[in-house]
Amino acid sequence: MSMPFAGLVTFAMVPRDDPGEPPIPDAAILGIPTDEATTQHPGARYGPRAIREASTQYPFFTRGRGYYDPIRSRPMLTEITLRDSGDVDIVPTLLEDNGRRIAGAVSGLRDRGILPVCLGGDHSITPAILAAYTDTPLHLIQLDAHLDYAEHLAGATETHASPMRRAREFDHIRSLTQVGMRSIVSSPADYAAARSAGNRIVTTEQVLQSPRSDWWEGLSGPAYLTLDIDVLDPAIAPGTGFAEPGGLSLRHISRLVRSLTRRVKLVGFDLVEVNPYLDASRRTGVLAARLILEVLSAIFDPPDAP
Repeated sequence: MSMPFAGLVTFAMVPRDDPGEPPIPDAAILGIPTDEATTQHPGARYGPRAIREASTQYPFFTRGRGYYDPIRSRPMLTEITLRDSGDVDIVPTLLEDNGRRIAGAVSGLRDRGILPVCLGGDHSITPAILAAYTDTPLHLIQLDAHLDYAEHLAGATETHASPMRRAREFDHIRSLTQVGMRSIVSSPADYAAARSAGNRIVTTEQVLQSPRSDWWEGLSGPAYLTLDIDVLDPAIAPGTGFAEPGGLSLRHISRLVRSLTRRVKLVGFDLVEVNPYLDASRRTGVLAARLILEVLSAIFDPPDAP
């Protein structure tokens, strides 16, 4: 068994992805270590490293073993082959070039039939990831405390305040469902623009009051999930640059994602905005690692009985 204190640190201690070595994995981890689009605290560029380090407490057992979820009384991820593809080579200050590098790395995984699991980094990486999916009409699902729908911020259009606005400009994005909204920083104009575009907006309060509601009604086909760690309550996930009080829990997110995958086929996802400099306890990284495993389980494991 892989031990957390030995060997090179990959996500959950899985092998590195080697394109020349079979089998082709079902999913691969891809780090995107950049935070130059942050508007609050820098440090999310170290998110992929922190998540990988924390994930060593979940060493991924060999195919056929996986994990066991005692809450749901069932195995998890016993049949998936998971690999770690390392990080995109980010060059500081070259934002457009980095966007091309991100899209190219994601396209490379997709071309091999591998589901990309992207670790941010700040939330500005999502449009660059989505640029690798122009061949596939997608529903975009956002779990986040913030709307991220500003047209610009002090004239800048590519910060982490705007990724959903930029993503909605892609022709292949069929719809945008935004769940977990609770921040008070977005303007009425941002909300008006989001609603005018046809976005479905669900607040944290709605999720808490109706935790088993189907927020995905009417969606079908391929979808992409972007998960900002600040959708969670900062009491359990303090390591993020724009924390908002009053958030969701691991179980809320797990339930949301499992209900989502009963409606749509997730063809990729990212988890962003983990900032280890703001969490000496390391628990945000552990939570992020567990969330990634929960999403992978929702995608690859048989669904729970209704």
